[in-house]
Amino acid sequence: MMGFLSRLFGKRKRTLKDLTTDDLSREQITLKNELRKMDQEAERLDKDEVQLKSEYAQTTSEALKRSVARRIQDLRMRRGGLETRSSYCHKMLRSVNGFLVIKQNMDFFERMGVASALAEMDMAEVETFINEATVEGTLQQEKLAAMLQQVTEGVARITETANDSSLNDLMAELEGDKAVQAARQSAAQDADLARVMTELDAAAAKGAEAARKIQARTHERPQAEPPQPET
Repeated sequence: MMGFLSRLFGKRKRTLKDLTTDDLSREQITLKNELRKMDQEAERLDKDEVQLKSEYAQTTSEALKRSVARRIQDLRMRRGGLETRSSYCHKMLRSVNGFLVIKQNMDFFERMGVASALAEMDMAEVETFINEATVEGTLQQEKLAAMLQQVTEGVARITETANDSSLNDLMAELEGDKAVQAARQSAAQDADLARVMTELDAAAAKGAEAARKIQARTHERPQAEPPQPET
């Protein structure tokens, strides 16, 4: 039994896909036999305690009373340990029964849209859902499916929100790149315009300088002497 349980709840992740209905059926039989033995042992211990109580009541010796009381104390300790083991086995049997119900009714869970979630879920997680969906010792399939639907939808919403957030971040990044490119383009255009204006200003200055030189040369030329009258 412990070997099977260690395979179910060991360190390595296990899912329902790792189990067959035959494995679960064998473990179900093993647990039931173990519980039957425990019940028989508990019944024997109870009878022994009744017998010892009768002996205690009939004993007048203080030493014998102390001896009988110790034996009763020992029985009760064994009874307590037995109850702990029985409780654990009952819990495991409930889980195995739940696993079997799920494996045998995967078509139902497929129709409910939660089969893939169940198949991929860790066994410990499945056990938690089984415990919550079990009412008076019986796994309620509809309740389990509804719980899984809520979880699946919640995961989908979280994923969608995360995707939207990532998309928004990407768009902001792209918009930022767009703004940077626009700023760079505007700066380049401004630089070209400044260069053209500088060239035009230089050409205009050269033209003005040439005009001044021409005008200065014109003023420097000697004026022609007026013609002399004939005598």
